[in-house]
Amino acid sequence: MMTLKRVAEICSQFHSQRILVFGDVILDRYIFGDVNRISPEAPVPVVKVKTEESRAGGAGNVAVNIDKLGACGILLGITGDDRFAEEISRLKPEHNFVLRSHLVNTVVKTRVIAHTQQVVRIDREDILKVAPLLEEAVLQKIKEIDREKLAGIVVSDYAKGTLTGRIMESLKAIAAGRQIPILVDPKPPNFHLYRGITGITPNLKEAEMIVNRRIDNDYDAAQAVKLIGRKYQTQFTVITRGDRGMTAAEKGKRVFHLPAVGREVYDVTGAGDTVVAVLALSLVSGASLKEAIYLANAAASIVVEKIGTSQVTTEEMFARMQVLLKRKNSPGKFSPSD
Repeated sequence: MMTLKRVAEICSQFHSQRILVFGDVILDRYIFGDVNRISPEAPVPVVKVKTEESRAGGAGNVAVNIDKLGACGILLGITGDDRFAEEISRLKPEHNFVLRSHLVNTVVKTRVIAHTQQVVRIDREDILKVAPLLEEAVLQKIKEIDREKLAGIVVSDYAKGTLTGRIMESLKAIAAGRQIPILVDPKPPNFHLYRGITGITPNLKEAEMIVNRRIDNDYDAAQAVKLIGRKYQTQFTVITRGDRGMTAAEKGKRVFHLPAVGREVYDVTGAGDTVVAVLALSLVSGASLKEAIYLANAAASIVVEKIGTSQVTTEEMFARMQVLLKRKNSPGKFSPSD
């Protein structure tokens, strides 16, 4: 059973962990404003801008989540050699090994937010074409990073083109050689690359695409978890199901479900990044899979209450676990339903 003492024990190990995060590095830009009228030129709202800000997205958000929890997120990916890449460097100044190339453009997602509601999203993106020389540069950088004492690897795949077969094989080889976990937050075009990883964390839509069927209830989710685990020969599989919580299982063990615990959902942007970051960090800090998923579930419930791409702290996570333990009317204990 999970206790507050156990939460503290796991979180106390975060500071010593170094996790490599490889994947699609995205710049998330936000324009916040108010809407008080409709444009006379077209039936669209007029947004009066109040503030603008940028945040690290994609793999960058996973790495920043790890940093925010007191650990070290080592970020590796590819961006353009442009002003947006400069902004990402500002947002993630330390342990940033992102390669810049004039052959590609930095992926940028701009969201216009009015009164906590997203009005429109503007994307600047092309699928990255990883030329042979650029791929070799990434592989060389992976070797350099491998000299550091890594506790785990996270692949944050947003299907923007950064991940290639050779790069994935290199990361899997490092994980196997060092006997450390490698987790993948997947996307459809690259499903064929994930075989033999430690864990995979698809959302509901991604899981349905993998198993080629709808997932309407806990039974469907349990069957999907088993199928995905067999398909990719993973040690564990976690399906994040939004307001229906999470369904997971380790190889050869029973499937279990955790309900969603969010009180108010303002924005689900980046929630999956937080889940995989907390999951990986908890596992390398001695947590069991169930314990790690408790913490990831609690962390996700916090970030969806924030606007835009966000992170959590250990203090926020501990406070949320206190609330969850009290809800169970069992002082100091929180046990899942299998």
